[in-house]
Amino acid sequence: MSGLVKGKFPPGPSPASRSGSFRNYSRDPLGFLPNLAREYGDIVTMRFYKFRVYYVNHPDYIEEVLVNQARKFIKGRILRANKGLFGNGLLTSEGDFWLRQRRLAQPAFHRARIAAYAETMVPRYSRGDDAPHAADRGQDAV
Repeated sequence: MSGLVKGKFPPGPSPASRSGSFRNYSRDPLGFLPNLAREYGDIVTMRFYKFRVYYVNHPDYIEEVLVNQARKFIKGRILRANKGLFGNGLLTSEGDFWLRQRRLAQPAFHRARIAAYAETMVPRYSRGDDAPHAADRGQDAV
């Protein structure tokens, strides 16, 4: 992140650009975001309506924002405005409360725990596309 010049925005599509439109994001968010990274780099800025949005793609930069420099960043307006919907968990909380929440959740993401989850999930979901949905309803997959 040290490559950024203070007062300048990272590269990204212009507001008039078709590649930066909210409509394109809405149609295919999983395709839209990787394309942004390929076209503009690991840190991208764009405008959605009246808001400037930043997309951080590189794992080192994500760690910098979410862990090392977390106190310097605040949650976006949409998350803050929807605490009633999302609750006051890791997604919406900030500061010391967020740090306590993260530390409580952290053991669930230890490498050994993730491997144990995989032992349960892979056999269950490798039966086919309908298996996860049927299993979630307490039914056997067809």
